[in-house]
Amino acid sequence: MSQEERDARLGLTGLTGAEREARIRLLTEELERKKAAARAALEAQREARRRASATRAGDGGDEGPTGVA
Repeated sequence: MSQEERDARLGLTGLTGAEREARIRLLTEELERKKAAARAALEAQREARRRASATRAGDGGDEGPTGVA
């Protein structure tokens, strides 16, 4: 991808230097927010799996460690 294509894709064509910097800063902030949200969602998934696994592992009811009541 050429620099011109990249700039067009990012909405940077025809901007002054200051406008470019502001646009890049905005895009970077948006990306950081999305990245943080994705990490939080992944951690929530992992925690839910851990809780579900712990529930299944401890779901023996009145049975002892051998599985016999």
